[in-house]
Amino acid sequence: MRRLPLAGNGKILDTLATYHEQHRDEPGPGRERLRRMALPMEDEALVLLLIEKMRESGDILSHHGWLHLPDHKAGFSEEQQAIWQKAEPLFGDEPWWVRDLAKETGTDEQAMRLTLRQAAQQGIITAIVKDRYYRNDRIVEFANMIRDLDQECGSTCAADFRDRLGVGRKLAIQILEYF
Repeated sequence: MRRLPLAGNGKILDTLATYHEQHRDEPGPGRERLRRMALPMEDEALVLLLIEKMRESGDILSHHGWLHLPDHKAGFSEEQQAIWQKAEPLFGDEPWWVRDLAKETGTDEQAMRLTLRQAAQQGIITAIVKDRYYRNDRIVEFANMIRDLDQECGSTCAADFRDRLGVGRKLAIQILEYF
C-alpha cells in the first residue's frame, strides 16, 4: 500500500492521458470513474484521497466535476463550433428545447443535441430536463430566488416560485426539480 501513491500517480496520469486521446471532445472522467479505470483493485478511499491530493497539487485539474490533465481542453468540433455560433446568441432568459433551437437555426436536431451536450459539459449551459437548456447564469439566478423564497417563507413551493419567476407551472416545477 505504501507504493500506491508513487505508482498510483503515474497510473492515474497515464489513464487520463489515454482517456483524453480516445475522447478528445470530452472534459474527462469523474472521480469514481477515474478510480475504477486507473486503480480498480486498490482501496477505494485511498485512491480517492490520492486523486484529491493530485488535484490539490495541480497534477490534475477539475472542471464541473470532470477531471483532466492541465493541458487538456475539451471543446467543440469544427461542426459543433459552427452550430454553437448560430445557437449561442439565441440563449436569452428563456430556456430552449433542442428541437426548437435546431428548427430556429436550420440545424439537424441530432447535431444540435450533441452540440448542446458539449456546451453543457463545458459549463456554458445546463439541461434542466432532457433536451431543455438554460444559460448557466440563469441557473444561478434561480438558485438565489429559491434561497430567498426559503428565507422569506420558510420553504419554497412551485406556486410561489412560478409567481416570482413569471413562468408557467410546468416550467417552474422542472426548474425546482432540477435543484
